[in-house]
Amino acid sequence: MDKSHYGAIIDNNGDCSFRIFAPHIQKAEISINNQQGQISSLTPTGLGFHEITLKKVSAGTAYSYTLDGISGIPDPASRWQPKGLKNGSIIFDHHFFDWKGDSFSGLPISEMIIYEAHVGTFSADESFSGIISRLDHLKTLGINTLQLMPVSQFAGSRGWGYETVYPYAVHSSYGSPDELKALIKRCHLNGIAVIIDVSFSSLTPVDELTPVYPPFFSQKFNSTLGKAINFDEKYSYGIREYYIQCALSWFRDYRVDGLRVSDAHNIFDQTPIHFLEELATRVKKFAHANHRECILITGDKRNALRPVLPQDKGGYEIDALYNNEFHNALRHHLTGETEGHMNDFTAPKRLIAAMQFGFAYRGELSNHYLRLQGRKHSELNGCKFVVYSQSHELDSTEHDKCRTIQKAGFEAAKLSAGATLLSPYIPMIFMGEEYGEPAPFHYFTDSRSLPRNLEQEDTPLPEDKSTFSDCRLDWLNMETEQGKAMLSLYRKLIKIRSQHPTIHEPCRSRCQVLEIIPGLVLIIRNPSSGKKQYAAVLLNFNDQPSSCMLAENLPEGVWTTALYSAAAAFGGSAVEIPRILPRTAPISMAAKSFALFFYTGVNL
Repeated sequence: MDKSHYGAIIDNNGDCSFRIFAPHIQKAEISINNQQGQISSLTPTGLGFHEITLKKVSAGTAYSYTLDGISGIPDPASRWQPKGLKNGSIIFDHHFFDWKGDSFSGLPISEMIIYEAHVGTFSADESFSGIISRLDHLKTLGINTLQLMPVSQFAGSRGWGYETVYPYAVHSSYGSPDELKALIKRCHLNGIAVIIDVSFSSLTPVDELTPVYPPFFSQKFNSTLGKAINFDEKYSYGIREYYIQCALSWFRDYRVDGLRVSDAHNIFDQTPIHFLEELATRVKKFAHANHRECILITGDKRNALRPVLPQDKGGYEIDALYNNEFHNALRHHLTGETEGHMNDFTAPKRLIAAMQFGFAYRGELSNHYLRLQGRKHSELNGCKFVVYSQSHELDSTEHDKCRTIQKAGFEAAKLSAGATLLSPYIPMIFMGEEYGEPAPFHYFTDSRSLPRNLEQEDTPLPEDKSTFSDCRLDWLNMETEQGKAMLSLYRKLIKIRSQHPTIHEPCRSRCQVLEIIPGLVLIIRNPSSGKKQYAAVLLNFNDQPSSCMLAENLPEGVWTTALYSAAAAFGGSAVEIPRILPRTAPISMAAKSFALFFYTGVNL
């Protein structure tokens, strides 16, 4: 028996081993539902684990536990709950899926162009197969990494997915475990890596699992999501291993290429080796043994460096951080929003800092949080930041204008695309933004576990089905003139991102950002190759045209215009910028526009 597994595992002989962590329980029993009246006792094996191996138990069989006389308890490490949260768990055998032909070994974080999607609203099918039907679109767009919002079994049938109940199981409303594998395999065959979003910082309780919960929850810490998970108290060794084995299951059994560990700031751990450090160590060991790239991404709302620093420098060695400060600074300059935490990003220097360093705050006082954010001289490689202009979390604050295109207009949406995809960081786009999808992305759920802070009078009711359906992508928008123009711009930007050696390289240290005049920001990219393949991006955040002597701010030589967002080819109506950048004359940038220039290195 594999001493590290949790739940039900079938071996090659058809025998099934069951293992549950319940250190507070005196007697554990199991009922196999196709063997009426048969109850077998599990053997205590030390450290709070109870185990049993049963002969010839087939996949698809339902089972449940009886703990100290309380019966009908599902497996907290269930792999499959198609009959609902409260019913017995189903044995699932991961050996049967045909992975033949899938030799994909993942992508390094530095190569990724990420596309974030929610399974339920991505297509009318509301399923994994609905995403498969659009993989050709993602491939043509130039996407090489698909990030799925949580697909673990969560409370209710529709929701964002963070109310996780069974972290090991696939959400049954989206499809079966094999249907998720089919999606991942099809992605791999198209050269697309898959990242899934996991919630290891919280667990949504259900009554039927109450007898197994005592060791799971902290007695010291609470979070905004409820009781914190026990990562450093009595019996925490079993809970830490539960989540590490869960992560390894996604990498091993589903062949995902990365995990986004959400809400990591709610993981409270005062042990000498933080849970995230242990997780990173174990995942890297697995990746090395299997000759794969297995990526871990998280976020930190305090701008801490520790998650991504090497372990020999006191870090956890996570691969990258989601950088919401880049989003916040960019969004303020596009929309003028100042409410709440957005008030921290009104100063122009915040946008410059976010573009130059990743973080907008580096050891400075936040007026919103009333605390110091980050640390001075915090400089990380560009590939340590994932940046975005839209995402699920930060597109749900206003019920009427959640998307940039709805809030600030078509030209501003194009500007946000240029700022993100031409940055020296890892870019992520949110489903539908590539063609200007106007549908909002509200918070929705049909579970009773509603976060109180999201239930506001001026927002749609999360439990209303219309709130969910209003968020579904309308792919017909891609066929409108505006949709075609936006899609053309995204394809061009992603092609440049993939092929141009300077833009392709996420090297923040070889990037210079300056504000030429108020609202007109210049980014100069310098390749590490030393071949003078310079690139320059000029972004006009002003609501009116702006002019400048651009050549005075660039390395001397011939520069050509590679792309202009306000050009007719991308749905604009501005006067074209000259193909050869004038050395002694100003250029004019349309309101809310950007342009990309390349150094040619030759005399024209």
